[in-house]
Amino acid sequence: MGKKMKLIMMIFPALLLMFSALPTMGIAAPQGEPIVIGYVGMVLSPGTRPCMDVQKVAVEEINQAGGILGRPVKYVIADNKGDTSLTVEGARRLLVEEKATFISVEGRTEICLAAQENSAAMFRQYPHVLVFNGPMGSELTARVVDEYEKYKFCFRDWDPEPAHYAQMKYFWGSMYPKLFNGFKSIAILWEDLAWTTMWREGIAYLDLPPWEEMLEKQFGVDVVYSKAVKPRGTMYLPILQQIAMKKAQVIFYVSSWFTDTESFAKQWAESAARDIPVNLYGGVAQTADYWRMTGGKCLGIISSFTEGEIPLTEETIPFVKKMKALKIPTQIHVHLAYADIYFFKKVIETAGGTENIDKLIQAMETTETTYSLGKMAYETKRVKPFFHSKVRVDPNDPMNTTYPGVYIQPISQFQKDGKIAYLGGSCKENEKIFKGIGSYENYRSPAQLRKE
Repeated sequence: MGKKMKLIMMIFPALLLMFSALPTMGIAAPQGEPIVIGYVGMVLSPGTRPCMDVQKVAVEEINQAGGILGRPVKYVIADNKGDTSLTVEGARRLLVEEKATFISVEGRTEICLAAQENSAAMFRQYPHVLVFNGPMGSELTARVVDEYEKYKFCFRDWDPEPAHYAQMKYFWGSMYPKLFNGFKSIAILWEDLAWTTMWREGIAYLDLPPWEEMLEKQFGVDVVYSKAVKPRGTMYLPILQQIAMKKAQVIFYVSSWFTDTESFAKQWAESAARDIPVNLYGGVAQTADYWRMTGGKCLGIISSFTEGEIPLTEETIPFVKKMKALKIPTQIHVHLAYADIYFFKKVIETAGGTENIDKLIQAMETTETTYSLGKMAYETKRVKPFFHSKVRVDPNDPMNTTYPGVYIQPISQFQKDGKIAYLGGSCKENEKIFKGIGSYENYRSPAQLRKE
């Protein structure tokens, strides 16, 4: 090999490394005071950690593209270890030491309430926007209507409890009868946290009954078993034995990403209830990793699935592919966490910077973006508890009117070797989107799948 060739081979890797470290061609590196965005949550939680990881990715992308209005973005995490007092302490640090303009809080209503009160006390001295990442407790945004000046900086990137009545009406009245022939009885397990309280007790101010009463009176479905269970550490085998004895035709688990649905699936597969179809409401079952977590015991379980490479919006496939490459599981709230960062970017650009908090709040109320599961926008009608929550249903008619395209939810089933079979969408407006992608005919009973 000649000396010239050796020299080229020595220099080329160094040049490649140097150029890869430079900003994208034609884009100036962001400069000036950084815009600080923070997240308060449990670092070791399999549900919360991906939210932090995905937001860090979004911030890195924005900085590589020139920042926001030419300024860099700094991303900071406060680990609350799942504790309420540490949530308050972490949020204080983000405000006082890091000078955060936007703070997201992990989606447990109890934790978000603590952060909300802390932020209200500090808001005058440390103006900021507080976003609840995924909780459903109605009180979080009901108080924004009651005491706007005190809580005007608070937003929920998900919808409140009453919003899901529209979706559940579609489940019971349309989806289940088509999936399960002769569907007339159900067992319901409730995650025993604040966000399921209204569903269990009813919503008086909207004149909505408890789900059990609605199922029985409106759909003729007999609730043969109902139990609130601890989010983690529940021994499910005795519960499943009782459900089997009650001869339930379907088990519906109102779960979140805090629920140990992986333990539930393992015990269900070995229980007397193993032939009873299971529908999980939410949590880690929304990703392909659930198959590995359960050792394949989730065979036959139905869940929303938000990790599929299907064209729900123009953003969906690129986002999912990118996160798969980075090994970040994309449950619903992870999609939202990523979308929040780009929403903040547009809000700051609309407000012309971060100096005027009232302009930022006004921009939060009026901005719209498209993300991987639909449209990101906040409800502007001052109706409790929908105001300042993510748009999904008509606040004046949550039982009957779902806005199309604002949240597109694929419903699927885990089948042989972890294959995902799409069954359709979660509301009537989604049916057109899933035509050719999902069909109720794709469903197989747990017993069928085990035989296969």
